[in-house]
Amino acid sequence: MIRMGKTGWVLSTIGLVILVIFVVRIIQLSADEEPAETIDEIRSSQGIPVVVTEVERGDLERWLRFSGTVTGEREAVIRARSDDEIREIRVSVGDRVSQGQLLVRQAGQGTDARIRQAEAAYRQAERSVERLRPLWEAGALSDQDWEDALTALELAEADVASVSEVQGGIAPISGVVSEVPARVGSFPAAGDPLVRVVDDSWYRIPLRISERQASEIERGMVAEVAGTEDRGVVDRISIQASAMTRLVEVETRFSGSASLRPGTLVTVRIRVAGADNVVMIPRAALRDDTGVWVLSNDDTVEFREVEVGLRNDERIEIIAGLEPGEQVVVEGASLLSEGARVRVVD
Repeated sequence: MIRMGKTGWVLSTIGLVILVIFVVRIIQLSADEEPAETIDEIRSSQGIPVVVTEVERGDLERWLRFSGTVTGEREAVIRARSDDEIREIRVSVGDRVSQGQLLVRQAGQGTDARIRQAEAAYRQAERSVERLRPLWEAGALSDQDWEDALTALELAEADVASVSEVQGGIAPISGVVSEVPARVGSFPAAGDPLVRVVDDSWYRIPLRISERQASEIERGMVAEVAGTEDRGVVDRISIQASAMTRLVEVETRFSGSASLRPGTLVTVRIRVAGADNVVMIPRAALRDDTGVWVLSNDDTVEFREVEVGLRNDERIEIIAGLEPGEQVVVEGASLLSEGARVRVVD
């Protein structure tokens, strides 16, 4: 009989254990595997994931958005009357000016000479009137001679004003300076713009829109500038579109406001429709423009046809087919079928 030592028994035991494990693993691999669940079985047991929202009641408005440039209700451009040098500019952009205020002063050798000549003629006519006044009051001067002296004084005064007007740019309206293209030391050509003044008591924002959009807009509709609290109205709608662009010009009118600046590009919204206290749902809930998937109490869904009304970019009015408090599917609807089980997720 062969005797094994202690070490031999340990090694034999380890080898036997390894053999048993190997055999068990082979048996497991050879056994038939249970088939995995199909997607339909998983959806049936766990439900199709969907996002739902509650049907609400509230006010619904529809706005159209356009871009336009802010302009003053009245604008005036002070232009150069001569090619004399610009000696002084008395205003800057943003300054408020009054009608008749001198804004720009031009001068040159020719103008300076004309001013001195006109002022000298005025002083001479003034002295002549003062010299003849006592004679006329004493009856020693005919009425005709006295009237001729007064006429000469008026003509000299008008000539001084005329020369001064050529020399200076006078504000024809009150408002705010919106632009100063003139520069001190420059020599503009006659007719070049020097200063632009905007009457800021009212602003206008012209919009150019398509004929289809113009058909929805009426005079008096509420308008607002996006991002501000400024509200105005639609004031004018052209009766025909431009022959070149096929666009219709619509003018909105706003009262003077610190948030509006002439020449800036803004977005104007016009309220074209509105309804108060209506049943409404998100646009994403409406399927094929005919109905919605409604969640039932047993976590299944049914497709329900609805009658829709007013729409905007986010919500739709439901005239018939839904009641406030019901829940409709807004995400995951593409996988649904009538009576399908669903699982609501956030």
